[in-house]
Amino acid sequence: MPLSGVKVVELSHLIAGPYCCQMLADEGATVIKIEPPGGELTRHRLPARHTDSGEVTAYYASLNRDKQSVVLDLKNPEGAATMTKLLETADVFVTNMRASALERLGLNPKDLHKRYPRLVIASISGFGMENAGESAGRAGLAIVAEAMSGATGLTRDHSGNPVWCGFALGDITAAVSAHAAILLALRNQERHGIGKLIDLGLVECMLPMVSVAMGRAQVEDEAVSEFSGSNNFHGIPYGAFPASDGAVNIGVNRDDFWRRFCVAMGQPELGTDPRYATYVERAKRQQEVHAMTEAFTRAHTREEITRKLVEVDVPVAAILGMKEVIKDSYLRERGALWEVDDGIGGRFTLPANTAWFEKPEHTPRIPRLGEHRDSVLSEHLGFTPSDIARLERSGAFGPTHPQAAAEDKAQNGAAATLD
Repeated sequence: MPLSGVKVVELSHLIAGPYCCQMLADEGATVIKIEPPGGELTRHRLPARHTDSGEVTAYYASLNRDKQSVVLDLKNPEGAATMTKLLETADVFVTNMRASALERLGLNPKDLHKRYPRLVIASISGFGMENAGESAGRAGLAIVAEAMSGATGLTRDHSGNPVWCGFALGDITAAVSAHAAILLALRNQERHGIGKLIDLGLVECMLPMVSVAMGRAQVEDEAVSEFSGSNNFHGIPYGAFPASDGAVNIGVNRDDFWRRFCVAMGQPELGTDPRYATYVERAKRQQEVHAMTEAFTRAHTREEITRKLVEVDVPVAAILGMKEVIKDSYLRERGALWEVDDGIGGRFTLPANTAWFEKPEHTPRIPRLGEHRDSVLSEHLGFTPSDIARLERSGAFGPTHPQAAAEDKAQNGAAATLD
């Protein structure tokens, strides 16, 4: 595996950090996921699957395969010290916690960069750490980055109203950006023995998604671009249209596609009608074109529309629901879906890692909370069973029985006196 031998310590939650680290784990890195007592946030986001062996949420399962879970209470001195030891032996540290929270835990990325010059540190946040101006420290989510990058403004219904895309696009673009940045930094680490502090904000990671729109906005005529509709440059008709049994996406982004589309609709004369023959003219009459298109699509099923448009070589696809995606024969044949062991006796079907598309030789598995604590601490830090037991009594892994902690404290005091 390309990242075999690379050790990653992950302190992250939700989507951006976990997805980045899942990619690294897919590619052979040892990813040690540090979770707080009780587990990271997505372990508690319903829906969940329950068996006699435990429970796992779909949210957590989709972002954390093949990682090693270790629970540490980073507010506890012994827990914090154990985290420090793990960082001392790591190649990469990934976090998407806010800088203020990291500061309180003694894990400020800039301080860590000075302390561990070889370590590659990837900090993913809403607005970045440096040069954030008035946005420094603001709460940031994917939906905020999508809005500020202009992406939501480009995602419109047929009346021209902005529509949220419906999923965390901003988080995944940040995760993939961080993944690429980490690989480049590892190359530098390998060649020169130095690390890098990677400071990524969700907003800038979204900008490549709108690069063509950004370029066009600087040269095109506003009078042409500001018409009402679902898009202002990809093509017309372009977007989602209702079928008799659902909906389809149709992409007529060239005038020759328009002529072919008119043949498929059974109205070939519209293909050369001067009112619609060119993109510019169709743009002026977008509502009319959409009405014609909907009249056609509403009269047919998704399968019928797809067949008719494929026959004339016009881009089209049925809009699938998630259960249809999971069963899709094309995706199955491509190897784009992997079977993942849920850790409690079942399976999830989840997207493959497109950066490393080879099907894994083993079945990837979702870690149970704290499952790898003892193996990680013994293998990577050389801790003995008695060391781990002492840490447990100290509360390093979270709240413990107060009597046990008191006994341990007394024993340590006695030992110190004897020494």
